[in-house]
Amino acid sequence: MHWKRVTDFVLRLPHRPGALAALAARLREADVEMVGMWGPVHGRHTTGFHCIPERADQFRAFSRDADLEAFEQPAFLLHDATQSGGLTRTLDAIATAGINIEAIQSITVNGALAAMVWVDEADEPKLQKVLSAA
Repeated sequence: MHWKRVTDFVLRLPHRPGALAALAARLREADVEMVGMWGPVHGRHTTGFHCIPERADQFRAFSRDADLEAFEQPAFLLHDATQSGGLTRTLDAIATAGINIEAIQSITVNGALAAMVWVDEADEPKLQKVLSAA
């Protein structure tokens, strides 16, 4: 299981047709590479559309220049291309360490699993230790 800490930018998009298409076009024009996007999501620290960029500093500059207010929060990107049950073992290790996962989004494409995990900020160092040992 590979992992990395990423920055999740949450922003509000207008509830009207074409809002997401307009954002995607602006991202393309600014050459901002995205790892993932989904939303709207309700029930976490903030409600909105989640954007996980390849480079947080580039997305931060983009949102500032585009006058898009974005809330930032850390998340962890897990990736397992082996189809070997790595996510289950990782979830077990996280639970054994006493870390509560506040939210998770995952998808499997062509046998490769990717998951975004959010935990309480106080648990981040412990999660990083668990993920490094996995």
